[in-house]
Amino acid sequence: MKTVVLRVSDMSCEGCVNAVRSALSRVEGVQTADVSLTRKTARVAASGVLQNLLQRRVPQILGVYLAIGWGVLEFTDWLIDRYNLTPRLADLGLTAWACMIPTVLLLAYFHGARGQQRFTRVERVAIPANAILAIALVALVATREPAGGTQPPTEAATALDPTRIAVLYFEDESEEQDQGHLASAFTGALIDKLSEVQALDVIPRAAVKPFRDASVPLDSIARVLDAGTLVGGSVAGTKERVLVSVALIDPTSLTSIESFTLEGAIADWTDLRQELATEVANTLRERLGGEIRLRERQAETESAEALSLLEEAERVRGEAAQLEASGDSAAAARELGRADSLLARAESLDPSWVEPIVARGRIARDRALLSSLAPGNLVQGDIMTGLWHAERALALDPGNAGALELRGTLRSEISQVPKVTEPGELREAAERDLRAAVAADPFRARAWLNLSDLHRIETRFAEAKRDAERALEADPFLAEADIVVFRLYEVSLEQREMEEAARWCDEGHRRFPQDDSFVACSLFLLALPGGPEPDVRRTWALADTFLILSTRQLLERNRLISQTWAAAALARAGLADSAVAVSERARTEAEGDIAPWIDYFAANVRLRLGQKDEALALLGAFLDEVPGRKEYIASDWMFDDLWDDPRFQELVARQ
Repeated sequence: MKTVVLRVSDMSCEGCVNAVRSALSRVEGVQTADVSLTRKTARVAASGVLQNLLQRRVPQILGVYLAIGWGVLEFTDWLIDRYNLTPRLADLGLTAWACMIPTVLLLAYFHGARGQQRFTRVERVAIPANAILAIALVALVATREPAGGTQPPTEAATALDPTRIAVLYFEDESEEQDQGHLASAFTGALIDKLSEVQALDVIPRAAVKPFRDASVPLDSIARVLDAGTLVGGSVAGTKERVLVSVALIDPTSLTSIESFTLEGAIADWTDLRQELATEVANTLRERLGGEIRLRERQAETESAEALSLLEEAERVRGEAAQLEASGDSAAAARELGRADSLLARAESLDPSWVEPIVARGRIARDRALLSSLAPGNLVQGDIMTGLWHAERALALDPGNAGALELRGTLRSEISQVPKVTEPGELREAAERDLRAAVAADPFRARAWLNLSDLHRIETRFAEAKRDAERALEADPFLAEADIVVFRLYEVSLEQREMEEAARWCDEGHRRFPQDDSFVACSLFLLALPGGPEPDVRRTWALADTFLILSTRQLLERNRLISQTWAAAALARAGLADSAVAVSERARTEAEGDIAPWIDYFAANVRLRLGQKDEALALLGAFLDEVPGRKEYIASDWMFDDLWDDPRFQELVARQ
């Protein structure tokens, strides 16, 4: 006989106990009594479970795993900040660490106790299943798109202004850690250089200094300083030589925008510091320009499709320029037509947006200049189309700087077309437009450049130079740097400042070695009175390089022009027969719109030889074809030997 004792200590369970007692009483051989179900019994049972877990060392093993995992994750974060690695690594590590906790618990429970344990059936099933689940989750995290697809990750990130720049203190990574003073000096030089650019908001050195020796993540520094661009780097090397490394960093993605190094002797540190500061500043300005313009356009239109079409049109326009440079004018014209069609679609999507209309005006101007081989050779129908687009844009926004610049530029260029009526009135109207454009947007470098060119044509050379200098100051992102430098060379030359002109020519060649304009200016200086000492070998070397760098479209034009410049240099060197032969050969081969300009340069050759009659005849032939240049020729110092000649005065007299 077996006896079961039931004792009720909790009246809420009395019904349950009675049911059990009734069931047991019907079982043969079982005598029911009381069973004790007390809270004490439950506590004893729980205590037994905890003791069992402690004996198997489950809490200890889990704690060690969590601590090691936390340390690995912290180290991963440090690596990401130190080496600008992708933040996705932290997500992958956290996912894998969390997913493996069930496996750690199973291994601890079955194998944490001392002594030998066997691999159980539960483990054979559960651990592989957990591993598969962990791999799947890690893969999902690795391949998932950030929130918002390819859009910027957060609203706070997009709010950072890339023109607000924090130059972080450079680190001393020299062998003996003895170049900290150089690192600090370079940091200061770079801050000073960037601060010269009005369009950039450079954070003062005092605001950056608290982060000099602090291990603070870059994105945190950017948030505290509200900086959209970070500049950092290091100074390394030996006691004799120094190596400076620089990186431009986007704090929203923690990726390097650009990086480069410069090496030099410690003895030349002062020059090296300034050189690298200038290079970093120029690179930063160039890289920021496109992003700033994109943000401006995003604020101007709510149509993402219209913005996309505008950007595609600009890309196609760039391809047209490359085709023109290669000599395929027909293909270039087709691409310009395609760009105009894209802009027309953008305009239809957002009729109130002025930018596509202005861009269509620029396309019309490109078409007008497509086959131009000489100044003033414009297809006037396309120019009028460009003016029509400018007027439409100004009807929508009368103060739009881009539209004013476009209209002023086209009016100025029409004034230079041969035999145009009332060129003076056109130039006055052009100047009003261009001045209104720079008043509306002082950083519009191209408008300053066109204003400079207009004043140069009107022989207002001092104003032309001031405008060119303003263009250099107004170009914060160096989008027009090559044109501005060349214009400064031109206006310095017009004022007969030969050393200044040579300086800008050399500066352009140093910064833009593949630009044929800066080889051409060196050659032209040799052709001028008061220019560098004539050197026959250098003259022909420059002429050959000029042609090598010339585009196919302009190759024949540049060949003829370079021959007349070389002929003038030969004349200055005393090689009269060679000078005349080269010059006359160029005149014989010149055809079409370039022919009058070859006469213009050939007149300089004759004057360098003292042949005033021949020079006057050539100038007369030039002005017969390009009468709008009389005012300019009257003060062109290349012909100052003729200024007192009554025949010259009659030649340039206004009609």
